[in-house]
Amino acid sequence: MTRLDTNTLSRRGVLRAAAGSATAVAAGAAATGTAAAQDYGGWFTGDAKGGGVGNYDGTTVDQTGQDEVTVEVGVDANGGSFGFGPAAVRVSPGTTVTFEWVSNTHNVIVEDQPEGADWGGEEEINNEGYSFSHTFETEGTYTYYCKPHLTAGMKGAIVVGGGGGGGSDAPTVEADYGNWFTGDADGGATGNFDGSTVDQTGQDEVTVEVGANANGGSFGFGPAAVRVSPGTTVTFEWVSNTHNVVVQSQPEGADWSGEEEINNEGYSFSHTFETPGVYTYYCKPHLTAGMKGAIVVGAAPGGSGGGDDGGTGQRAIPGSTLWTSVFAGGVLLAMLAPILSNYYRNRPPAGDSHSGDAGGETMDEIPEADEFEPETEIGHDDYDPVGTLSLVAIYFLILVGMWALTYFVEFLGNGPTIVG
Repeated sequence: MTRLDTNTLSRRGVLRAAAGSATAVAAGAAATGTAAAQDYGGWFTGDAKGGGVGNYDGTTVDQTGQDEVTVEVGVDANGGSFGFGPAAVRVSPGTTVTFEWVSNTHNVIVEDQPEGADWGGEEEINNEGYSFSHTFETEGTYTYYCKPHLTAGMKGAIVVGGGGGGGSDAPTVEADYGNWFTGDADGGATGNFDGSTVDQTGQDEVTVEVGANANGGSFGFGPAAVRVSPGTTVTFEWVSNTHNVVVQSQPEGADWSGEEEINNEGYSFSHTFETPGVYTYYCKPHLTAGMKGAIVVGAAPGGSGGGDDGGTGQRAIPGSTLWTSVFAGGVLLAMLAPILSNYYRNRPPAGDSHSGDAGGETMDEIPEADEFEPETEIGHDDYDPVGTLSLVAIYFLILVGMWALTYFVEFLGNGPTIVG
């Protein structure tokens, strides 16, 4: 069973009747709107109303730019089927959010919403298969919970506005680390960097652990790469011994000095990052182990939240698929070359046809060909396998080359870029 808020239906009717006007209004709102602060206070902790939310890890899933978004009600979390999935999500104004029940005995009670908003939630307790939708228009932060399971921590939040957490006026910064996290850069490869940048935009304070378990020991920053908004205070907390934070690079005009003194577990220091751009840093004693990190200050291009490639945090390689296709085509052509060559060498001359229309003869009138006799019969001892082996080796090298290019382009982001 599905219920739609009445304002959702009326909005859709207006949009269908005046799509052009709606587009113009949306464009104007994007140019002048203010970002919704991604600040939940203590809503997701046990200090707030109800229990702590175990499936909220400090990140807000960025779904800005989507017309429709789904939040599951009753996902496996908080010691049972007591979670909203995702717990926190960011959407653009005008997005329709559908709440879908995936387990029983839940409801959606509005705790707080921006002034002027009219979201009523769904106070009736429903079971698996039920759903209802609401179109969120007013920018700001909405918090809600399931009344039967509030003490278990079944709470959620929706942030409307501010794509990527930075808002329309916030500068966009591409999460381009070059080869910083690979073994080709200074130090070893960073094993706990999986290509993604953790989106913490909109948070006033963010924590990075120093000496987290990674890279073969307690030799990691956690997370290895994080994106924050300008003005965010990042606190570096030592969770193991003999580490420091040395700045490798930072944007022009930035004044972050890191913490070059080696400290032990329990130590911490903070810095407020104001200048947009990419900051890279490392632990000097464990650089060879790959203990490196990065901070991106600014909104993601296109409002993707986690990076310029839809959340991976690595550079988009527009020509990667093209190059892979070129190599695959080359291998196929090389394999077909002997067959095509043999066909064209042995095909009948032009004008020599076996059809009755072309040559004046029918198939029955064509005399049988003489039995084929090879001009020279090659014995086993006369056969030279060098040519065949060479051809096999060429095929193998082509396949290896194609695999290598695919690896470097698709996974490491070091391949060529096609422009145009």
